[in-house]
Amino acid sequence: MRRFDLDLDPEGPYRLHPGAFFVKMMKRHSAASAAGIVISLGHFDHMLGHGGLRGSRGGLRIDHAELDGHYLRSEAFVELVRSGYVGTRGATTHHLQSMIEATLSEGRAVVAAIQRSFR
Repeated sequence: MRRFDLDLDPEGPYRLHPGAFFVKMMKRHSAASAAGIVISLGHFDHMLGHGGLRGSRGGLRIDHAELDGHYLRSEAFVELVRSGYVGTRGATTHHLQSMIEATLSEGRAVVAAIQRSFR
């Protein structure tokens, strides 16, 4: 993900965050459709780089206290994507779409969301 989290169209439409990758965190044993919290890949990497995300047995552990209120709830994130405030711009979207199609043609799985204009 980090290799492809680039803004290939920096002069394109305004975005609060033009990244393609976000991390959704949910409570353990939750259904995939359950509400959760969302942070950008950059935010996740920042937190990893500053330590403090280790649980008592050495595994990765992120909790609300560690995030200190700096996250989006799933519903708010979806609204920001719908309104075009977060997510990729044209050239980046087309690049990622090509990669997704190539991955699927190899029989591998991909999870992606692409917003299209319905004019």
